[in-house]
Amino acid sequence: MIDKINGASVASSESGWCTVCFIFVEIAFIIVQTDISFSLPPFFFLFLLQINFTLFYRNMKTFYPFMGLAFCGVAVQAQEKPNFLIIQCDHLTQRVVGAYGHTKGCTDPIDEVASRGVVFSNAYVGCPLSQPSRAALWSGLMPHQTNVRSNSAEPTNQPLPSHVPTLGSVFSENGYDAVHFGKTHDMGALRGFKHKEPVAKPFTDPEFPVNNDSFLDVGTCEDAVAYLSNPPQQPFICVADFQNPHNICGFVGANEGKQALSFKGELPPLPDNFDVEDWSNVPVPVQYICCTHRRMTQASHWTDEQYRQYIAAFQHYTKMVSKQITQVLDALYSTPAGKNTIIVFMADHGDGMASHRMVTKHISFYDEMTNIPFIFAGPGIKQQKKPVDQFLTQPTIDLLPTLCDLAGIATPTDKAGISLAPTLKGDKQEKTHPYVVSEWHTEYGYITTPGRMVRGPRYKYTHYLEGNGEELYDMKKDPGEKVNLAKNPKYAKILAEHRAMLDDYIVRSKDDYRSLKVDTDARSRQHAPGYPHHEGPCVREYRPRK
Repeated sequence: MIDKINGASVASSESGWCTVCFIFVEIAFIIVQTDISFSLPPFFFLFLLQINFTLFYRNMKTFYPFMGLAFCGVAVQAQEKPNFLIIQCDHLTQRVVGAYGHTKGCTDPIDEVASRGVVFSNAYVGCPLSQPSRAALWSGLMPHQTNVRSNSAEPTNQPLPSHVPTLGSVFSENGYDAVHFGKTHDMGALRGFKHKEPVAKPFTDPEFPVNNDSFLDVGTCEDAVAYLSNPPQQPFICVADFQNPHNICGFVGANEGKQALSFKGELPPLPDNFDVEDWSNVPVPVQYICCTHRRMTQASHWTDEQYRQYIAAFQHYTKMVSKQITQVLDALYSTPAGKNTIIVFMADHGDGMASHRMVTKHISFYDEMTNIPFIFAGPGIKQQKKPVDQFLTQPTIDLLPTLCDLAGIATPTDKAGISLAPTLKGDKQEKTHPYVVSEWHTEYGYITTPGRMVRGPRYKYTHYLEGNGEELYDMKKDPGEKVNLAKNPKYAKILAEHRAMLDDYIVRSKDDYRSLKVDTDARSRQHAPGYPHHEGPCVREYRPRK
């Protein structure tokens, strides 16, 4: 039975141990201060001391040790709240995580933890872009609600208002030591966390180019290891926020065009959905990502072998950060606090990984970019042998209420997410999402072409304001999203149902999507559709930010 005391969950059984422990402490205290101790056998006194220490160690969070034979004081606090360690990787996609049954050997520490916990298969982020996704994640809101819609700094985006509860503020106000190490890019949504900026540690790599993304991760790893090796007495929520495999963006820039790449090892195969069969059957903004995103401009004329090099590089950067994750986990488990810590693995968004000829991420809502790793393990989390795929999750808004529920903290009323604690504890998940949504506005304001994705139980629907573009994919028969069914009359009813889902979301969440403006440039829509047909510079080279 769990009692509620001042908003915290305290086990009644532990309260009973407190009483028993107090009795033994008092007996020892009396014996020490009187002559009784001299008339008792030595083993009796040692027996009492052993009981005292055992009870304190096993059932109390803090205790005052004996100093000689004098007991100086008593501080009894039940260890009732779990710690949390959130490990987030920028750009990490499910396709490279072994726990999802795809690539093996890239994410060994994540896979090992996942084998002891719960893996969510259908976990969609609120935006496949770093800053909007992160600002939404830490606040438990969607991007249109935070109004952080791009990667631009102020004044284009404004910091999250101080009255909005965040994950950090909620936990710090409830007695947690809330700390954050690594990448921020959050527009103030990390409020409540004590942040330590990482120090970049440059190094060289013999196989692939490395830049500040990888250098900063060295500092992030060191900071997280130092904290977890000497954790506080109070419960903590710690975020280790890594850049990699984001270094893949720099890889594209270093290998622009058809120049030969340096890596000569065995190359991974291309994905089944590498080619786009009909460029005219995807929305205009997606057709011309090569004109609006510089990384896609740089890779637009790559050969098949260069795309395979790209996948190899992505796996390499993932292995790099996996080694650092191993160090973080080793530090966590080096102290008793590790046994009381729930671990969460996730990403702010994914990466194209050569699907649909995409590199990095931009505009499109394909699963490689929007469906992220989302994994829980630790005390109270019931192991599930297979990934949970029977319902949809939205980490952007579900993480905050889930962690609050696991910690026995009331979730702020302005949060629309769903707690996944029932599933994590092995119970039935009564409340689920009928659909989940992802949003797109612009990256840096060079081109603005708003879009929305609605993922239902079986189908995925996308809509873009530019050209009224639509996509509809049967995610059961076509998980690679190769056949757009939006114009197929046989699917008119299903299309209408998903249009209605989008309308419902707009009304229910007060989304201003329909009133947003499209701002493009005719020069970025001139060549034949598709990245292989790209001509000219990227739009950022001739058009200012707005």
